[in-house]
Parts: sequence; structure tokens; C-alpha cells
Amino acid sequence: MQDPAMEELAKATAETCGVKMSDDKPCGRPIHSVPEHDQRPVCLMHSKDPAKSDAEFQAEFERILTEAERAGTLADFTRFVFCNADYVNRTFVPPCCFGGAIFTKTAGFHSATFTQDAGFMHVTFTKDASFSSAKFKDAFFSFATFTQDAQFHNARFTQDADFKFVTFAKSATFEKARFTQDADFTRVEFKSRGDFELTTFSGAATFRETRFRQDSHNAPGLEFSDVQIAHPENVEFYNTDLGQALFHNTDVSKFDFTLVKWRNRRRTEWLRYFGRQYWEPRFCLFEENVYLLSAWALVSSEDSPDERNYSLIAETYQQLKRNYDAKGDYWTAGHWHYGEMEMKRLHSRWRSRPLRWLSHNFSLVALYKYASAYGESYMIPLVWLAAVITVFAILYPIPGLELSKDSGGGVVRYWNVAEFFRTHCAEHPSGWPGLILHGFMTSISVAGFQRELKYAPSYPWGRLLALIELLLTTTLGALFALAIRRQFKRS
Repeated sequence: MQDPAMEELAKATAETCGVKMSDDKPCGRPIHSVPEHDQRPVCLMHSKDPAKSDAEFQAEFERILTEAERAGTLADFTRFVFCNADYVNRTFVPPCCFGGAIFTKTAGFHSATFTQDAGFMHVTFTKDASFSSAKFKDAFFSFATFTQDAQFHNARFTQDADFKFVTFAKSATFEKARFTQDADFTRVEFKSRGDFELTTFSGAATFRETRFRQDSHNAPGLEFSDVQIAHPENVEFYNTDLGQALFHNTDVSKFDFTLVKWRNRRRTEWLRYFGRQYWEPRFCLFEENVYLLSAWALVSSEDSPDERNYSLIAETYQQLKRNYDAKGDYWTAGHWHYGEMEMKRLHSRWRSRPLRWLSHNFSLVALYKYASAYGESYMIPLVWLAAVITVFAILYPIPGLELSKDSGGGVVRYWNVAEFFRTHCAEHPSGWPGLILHGFMTSISVAGFQRELKYAPSYPWGRLLALIELLLTTTLGALFALAIRRQFKRS
């Protein structure tokens, strides 16, 4: 026979809310019976009934806060279902736990102040959540879900801010926010835009395995521009995609970028040789492609004819180059050197479209790009060198190749090949194969600074071609040596 006391306890338990609070004990409040909205009987505070009394809900909310403040204990709102949350300018004196709570309407915490710990772990915000200008001590938002816009504009975090595993389905704005201690965004998912423009980080900022938006749109997934960093060496981006991230006006020269995926250029530099095609993809910053309406700082000044502020982008490339050079990743640093030079090539003082086109494609910087990918490729100058030698080998017989007097003298051209080799029977090979071979040997000899040539370019046009070839091959040889030095001296 069951103990009457136990029966009474079981009956009382069945008539009260069994939702476990932060201390793992049942809520114990009276049941608010609305079976069409709640799968199991729960109290008013935990009920999903959209028609429940907000006045009663807020009265109980205030009672919990007042009692916790008086007793110096935790204000426990674990798993509460808020149909209305208008706490603008509200000061929360005791530590608060909103763990697992659901906000079915806009969560209004604008200018709210949390003087103790604020726990929003596993919270679901089904509408907009506004924490703009809010002040936090220790803030815990880990595993929270923001299904609409999340506003932390101008928020203040005086202690650690924990956003690990948070999901932002729409835009998340931390513009002008201030993090006094560490800010942890490990494994946060920003499905739309994460805006940290003008944010201040006084402690560490961690973005480990953080997921930013990756799509074909030219709108940013991460806005990390104009950020103020007290200790840039404590900013970490690990195993994340920064293909749609903006970093202009932020000193990134000491950031820790590890296993980071950058954006590839739309146009890749390629070579074709030995019948095969090789691509050399180059990294680039999203600043080169972003819609200017999304990044006003990149709009060129009124007195500049440039399409965007290339000088500002070049500055970020310089910082990234120093960053990767400092940690010995010279291969990636070469990508940033390439980007910096691209910005110099695209910058032009000409306003006329034809003159700008000429400047972009035929300036010295542009020729430097075509000849060696700004010193980052030693294969390109080798291919050009082979092409120059081949072209001049074909050109030399047009003005003529002079046979040295020790070998009998005479000039051979395309139109007198048969006659020349008939009168110079000792010259082998003869005919067209001989002319081609002698042209190549002459071209190679000129490129190699040899003075005593068996077949020399005839005067005056052949000698002019020789001077041009010598200039080109010398330049290409120097670019090849520079590229070798850049590629192997570092390693």
C-alpha cells in the first residue's frame, strides 16, 4: 500500500510546473493549462500560450527580480517564454539567467544595464533582438539563436563576452561596441552580415571556426573595418572563410590568421607551355569587389578619377604582407604583394577613359605584371625569354644574317637561301633548316652577350633588332633573377 504522504507529494507535483530551472530543480509554479499550446502542463511563465496574461507574467518577473536583489541571489528566468519583453533603459541589479528562454516578440533591451552576470545561453530570439547601448558585466550568449536582426550597436562589455556557438540568421550589428575584456566568437554562424565597424577590442578577440556568409553576392559577410585593437596580436581568425570580409582601416599586420581561406581573383594568371595550361590563382581582398554602397570608405574622393580608393586597399595589402612575412609564410605574403601592386596599377590620375585604359594596361607597372606577375613568378619571364629568342630568330633573316669573313662572307636572307648555300657549300646544315638553326644560334648568342658571331645581324636594321633583343632579354633575365631571389631566398 502506497504511503499517503508520498501520494500527497505526487499529487502536488503533478499540479505544479515541472520545468527544471538553473539549479536543476522543478519550477513548482501552478499549472497554466493550455493543452493546445503546451505539450505538457506548465506554468504561466513557461507556457507558449500567446494569449496568456502579460500583466501576470510581468508581475511575476518583477517579483523574481526584487526578491533576488533583496536576497543577493540569482534572478532565474530559465526557459521562460516571453510574449512581451520591453526592458528599455532597465537596470538589472542581481545576476540574471535567461537560459533556454524564448522571446516570441521583439526583445527590447536597448540601453539596459546588467550590473552582474547576464546569462542568455541557449536563448531563442524569434523576432528582432535589440541590445543597442546596453551595458554588460559578464555576458554569456553561447548557443543562442537569433532568427531575426540582432542589434548590439554601441553596447558595452566590461568583462568577458561569450558568444560561442551562437547562430545569427540575419544581420548581427556590433558597430561601435566596446569589449573591455575578452570576446569569444568561436563557431559562431553569421548567415547574413556580421558588422564590427568602429568596434573596440581591448582584450582578446577570438574567431575560431567562425562561419561567415559565402555566396556570389558582392555584399560583405564580415565588416571588420575601422576596428580599434589594443592588442592586435590577440586577435585570432582560425579555420574560417574570409572571402567576403572587409578589413580596410584596421591594422591587421599582427592578427593571427591560421588556416584561413581568402578570396580568389576573378581573373587568374596563367601560362601555356609544353601543350598544357597551368593556373596560378591569386588571393585578393573583398575590398576590390564589394558594392561601394556597402563600404563608403572605399569610395574615391571627388578629386580622384579612380573607381574606388585603391590607396586604402593597398595599405591593407601592405599590412597583410608584413603579417605573413613575419611568420615565415612567404608564399601567402606573395599574394598580398601581388594585390598591392595591382592597386598601384589600377590607380591613375587620368580622367579620360582611353588614357586610363592605356595607363592600366601599358604602364611600367602593367608591363611588370605581364613579365613576371610582379616578381612572384619565375616561370613567366622564362616563357617570355624563350618567346623573345624565338621571335628574333625569325626576324633576323629579314634584314639578313652576315656570315663572318673568316667563313667566306656574304648575307643570307629568306629569299636567297638556295643561292647562298649553293655558293657556300661548306656551311652545314644548309637550306631552310640551316637558316632556322643559324637564326636561333644568332638570337641565343646576342642574348648571351657574345661578340664573335659566325652569323651576325646585318647593318643597320639587323643591328637595331639585336639592340632591342638585348634590351628585352636583359630585362627578362633580371626579372627571372629577382623572382628566384624572392621565391627561394625567403625559404
